[in-house]
Amino acid sequence: MVDSAPEFRGFDDFREYALWYLHDVGMTVPEILGHELRIVHAAAPTAEIEFGDWAGRPKWRGPKDLPGGEWNSRDALAILANLGNIQGDTEFGSNELQVGLWDTAPSDYDRKVLLSVMNEEFRHGWQMAHFELEVLGSEEARVAARTLLERRAGAQGNERLLGAFNQKIFNWIGMYSFLEFMDRDGGSQLNLLQRSSVEALAQSMSFMLREEHRHLKAGEQGYERMLEGGRLPIDLLQKYVNLYAPLGYDLHGGERSTNALIYWRLGLKGFYPSSDDYLTGPASAVIDEHLFADLRLREHERAAYGYRFLDLDLDGAAQDINKELLNSITVTFYRRSLVKHFERFNRLILEHYPPGTPKLVLPSLRFHRAAPSIYAGERYDIHGSPIEGEREYEAYLEANLPGAADSERLSEVFARPDWIARTRQDVFARADMLKSGDRASWSTRFGDRRPTRYVTSLARTGGAHAAPSPPRPVATGAAPRAELPLWRFMHEAGAAGADE
Repeated sequence: MVDSAPEFRGFDDFREYALWYLHDVGMTVPEILGHELRIVHAAAPTAEIEFGDWAGRPKWRGPKDLPGGEWNSRDALAILANLGNIQGDTEFGSNELQVGLWDTAPSDYDRKVLLSVMNEEFRHGWQMAHFELEVLGSEEARVAARTLLERRAGAQGNERLLGAFNQKIFNWIGMYSFLEFMDRDGGSQLNLLQRSSVEALAQSMSFMLREEHRHLKAGEQGYERMLEGGRLPIDLLQKYVNLYAPLGYDLHGGERSTNALIYWRLGLKGFYPSSDDYLTGPASAVIDEHLFADLRLREHERAAYGYRFLDLDLDGAAQDINKELLNSITVTFYRRSLVKHFERFNRLILEHYPPGTPKLVLPSLRFHRAAPSIYAGERYDIHGSPIEGEREYEAYLEANLPGAADSERLSEVFARPDWIARTRQDVFARADMLKSGDRASWSTRFGDRRPTRYVTSLARTGGAHAAPSPPRPVATGAAPRAELPLWRFMHEAGAAGADE
């Protein structure tokens, strides 16, 4: 933190403080300092509140429209300030984890992926700070916006709010695992918030989702390229899957959550959007098989698990479950989207590795979980089978998560320039995601032209990896293109390109 915390009256103050932040965390390459940052609002899916206690009414435009009352001793304004704080914290935290990867990028294309992701994640953090300062404007929101720039990933006592954003990324397997698992959770959360009851929040998500599409595609593509290279030992890649998949599960929150119920009542987060009409189907078909069995167990064995697991309403349709279980549905959709990816990844192993090479396994929701998950403190293997003793469990984790002993094997892999295959698609070929009808404001370029920290500047590379062209003017008056829902991108594998 700086010696004296600045006074935050509005977004102009945040912009000034952000320049200090960029220098403090080492994000000072020209491709970041010279990148145009904007606040963008795009059309929300609907103008009315879609669910909860105020369903059918117009979306709330600001604090004066918010309902009175308290939920768990917090009013609606405080709940929104905290929600924006958590979402914004993830954006800046991811940047800090990725800074150290610039000099070890396998190719200029990978470097372009990294810098594009960092620019867009930084912009997402800006967007949430703008929501805190210019939409909410409360003292709690102003403090939240300031601390977005003051917390640091992995800094003990001043760490980021969620565990996944304090997990250091050591190499490019970690980078693409982060995009595949962490950013895919980001897609889940933005999807839900796009349907939120607060107009500016929903409009912020609509544009953020376009950029998030590219991050998800880059993570999926990174795994495909690592497997197409045929050099990376599958047992080592499995260890990274074992680390990052549970972190992604944890980001969805507790499977039974009072916050989920509060968000539902306020119209902030509801059921996960899907092309399937799953709401009228049985809850048992919607919630992950392991998770449903464990929720059922807790509901029936009341003495062992306590009041928190009573009255879950698991016997009927999904739409009739206790709304405290909404995170259980969202994390199930998240995992099922990954199942489709792993089917494709395992086909690549058959094509590019010797016969008999083991397939990748996507861990059960039970494995290696942290609070507030119902599985925190419980011992399971990646298949969801119980491990009896604590000593056996610790040995299992040591053998199945990345560790220091893996570094030598990985250094031999990374020494080969062909350990990761070349790309066939530039996910970030389109420079500007703006569309007609979008409202862009607060344009900022810091413009500090210091020498780049890596050998080849993207601005000087040619061919397929050339830097993006300058942003195109946004047309006015034309009908906006229809948005591609992120749930379709996430769940219909290969159905959509990054720029659609």
